[in-house]
Amino acid sequence: MLNLAAPLVLSLLPYHVVAQSSVKATCGTGYSWTFNSLNQSPCDVGAALAGVCIGGDFTLSPLDPGYVYLGPDASNANSCRCSSVYYSLLAACSVCQTRNFIKWSRYKSNCTTVYSQIFLQPIPNGIAVPHYAYLDVEADDSFNITVAQAAGGPESTRLPTSTSTSSHTTATPGTKSSSGKTNVGAIAGGVVGGVVGLALIVGLIFWLLRRRAKTPSAPSSSYDPVMASQNPASLGGTSYTSSPAPKVYDPNDPATFPSGFSSPNHTGYNPYTPSPELQQQHQPMYINQMVPSHTGTTAASFPPVRPQYSGAPEL
Repeated sequence: MLNLAAPLVLSLLPYHVVAQSSVKATCGTGYSWTFNSLNQSPCDVGAALAGVCIGGDFTLSPLDPGYVYLGPDASNANSCRCSSVYYSLLAACSVCQTRNFIKWSRYKSNCTTVYSQIFLQPIPNGIAVPHYAYLDVEADDSFNITVAQAAGGPESTRLPTSTSTSSHTTATPGTKSSSGKTNVGAIAGGVVGGVVGLALIVGLIFWLLRRRAKTPSAPSSSYDPVMASQNPASLGGTSYTSSPAPKVYDPNDPATFPSGFSSPNHTGYNPYTPSPELQQQHQPMYINQMVPSHTGTTAASFPPVRPQYSGAPEL
C-alpha cells in the first residue's frame, strides 16, 4: 500500500485532471467483493453518483502509482461529492486498483455541509449502491476495508415508486380541482333546494291563514243554550201549558178546596148541612175540629170522627 503522507504525490495530483480523463478506471482480479449484484465496479458506481450533481456523465480516471483521489474544492463541494457514500466508493475504487486513499477528515475539508452515511440525491436508474458504501467512516476517520469486505446487507437502488409518486403528485391537483367543483355544485344545489322548500312552506301557511279568515266562525259556546235553541212556536206543533203541582189541603186556603166547593166563609152555603151520608163522605176528617155553622150564632160541636178511607164507600 502506498504512503499517504508523500507530499510530492499529493501536490502533483489535481483532482479535476484525473476526473476529466476519458479512460475509465478498472479493478484488478481478486476484488470481486467490491462489485455489486449487477457486476458493477465501485469505480462505475462512484462515477454515476458524481454525475447526478453535475447533470451529465462523470468519469473516474485510473490512478497511476503514487496517486490518490482528492476531495472536492470549494467550487464543486456539492451534496453528491460531500457524501460519505461517495467517499467510500472512491476508497473502494482505489483499493481494487491496488492504490491508496486519503482519510475522511482530509477529504471533506472543503465541504460546508457533510452528508454522513446518506446520499441525498436520487440514485440513477440501473445503478445499485453496495451496502458497504453506507458504513460509518466517522469513527475510524477512514474507510475500513476489513469491515467493508465482511459486510453484507441489501443494496440501494432507485426507488421504483419515484416515477409513480411524481405522476401521482401531478394528478393530485386535478383530482382536488374536480372534487372542489363537485362540492361547489352540491352546495349550490342544496341552497337552491332549501330556498324553494322554504318558499313552499311559507306559501302554504299564508293560504291556510287566508282560508281560515274567510270561513265564518261557529257560534261561541259562551252564549246561553236557550238562545241557541229554536222557539217552540216555530215548530208548527201543538204547544202545551204545564199544570202546576197540586197543593196540600188547607182549610184557610180556598185554592186547596176540592173542585165544586167554595170558601167555608161563603154565605148561603154550608158544606155540613147535607144529609148525614154526604156529611160523612165529604167532610174532612179532622179530630176535634170546630166547623163554623151558618144557621145559628153558636158554633156546633161534632163528635170526634176517625179518619176514613175516602177512595171507596164502606159496605
